[in-house]
Amino acid sequence: MSILVLASYVHAHCLHVQRLPCSGESVQATGILEEHGGKGLNVGLAAHKQGAKVAMLLPLGMDAVADSVITLLRNEGLDDRWLLRTGPQSGFGVGFIGPNGENFLAVYPGANALLNKEHVEQALAALPDLNLIYAQFEIPEAPIRRAFEIARQRGIRTMLNPSPWHQPDHGLLKLTDILVVNETEAAALLGRNDNKISVEHWLNSLSTWSEHIAWSGELLVVTLGEAGCVALTKSLVLHQPAWPVATLDATGAGDAFSAGLATALLNNLSLTEALRLACASGAWVAKHHGVLGCLPTQAEIDHFMKTSPTPKSV
Repeated sequence: MSILVLASYVHAHCLHVQRLPCSGESVQATGILEEHGGKGLNVGLAAHKQGAKVAMLLPLGMDAVADSVITLLRNEGLDDRWLLRTGPQSGFGVGFIGPNGENFLAVYPGANALLNKEHVEQALAALPDLNLIYAQFEIPEAPIRRAFEIARQRGIRTMLNPSPWHQPDHGLLKLTDILVVNETEAAALLGRNDNKISVEHWLNSLSTWSEHIAWSGELLVVTLGEAGCVALTKSLVLHQPAWPVATLDATGAGDAFSAGLATALLNNLSLTEALRLACASGAWVAKHHGVLGCLPTQAEIDHFMKTSPTPKSV
């Protein structure tokens, strides 16, 4: 079972602070982390480490950091045919991380912004046996839509995480089978003004709220951090509680969740099992510092699920 990740690369720089600064305020950092990152890179490598056959369409710059990430991915055993040099500067990001794992980030797209429809068409022409195409919004929407159009023609499932957030084009949503959004993104997507929505409210209202976007896909998942996630199918709404962990850095937890969900669905696990594994993947990353260096293998996730306290439902 194989997946094409429409990926992104960000040279990530994270500063640990005692609290997140207010507008105009300077704070002293207590720690620094520099690593290869990007939502698409995180998801592609995470899915690979959990056993999926991954092709990663990854836009990179003409710089030394791109040389480094290409070497890393080759050493991990990933196919390097789709690691593209699309511009002079690789993506660059800066984040602040508070003591409880809360964070905010800023990203300069660089080469990511230069991925185009022709890149997608060339990759898909050379990948005849795909089962899933995953995309996120650190790349332009036009190549995503083109990939999803081809996927619809070929009967390939599509999965979208519209983050960093902006409102997805309605046509793109119509081509999306699996949509994953966090609580803030979901509120914006579904036209909600609520600051804090309870799990019970999500369970009772998600089906109705999804009519706001005329949602017709297979699966809509809203991640809720320490409350787990809720999922809407054509016939039911269900809640998967989170695995209880002490959060150190939530920066890549959503990417790990998406990779875990994609891999589980590719392996034909039930929705309950897939959401359980996805939440475990997110929790594993949240309890570590950094992202890329702590993405779990399937064996690590299996051990974590066997030895950790059972998540408690609402």
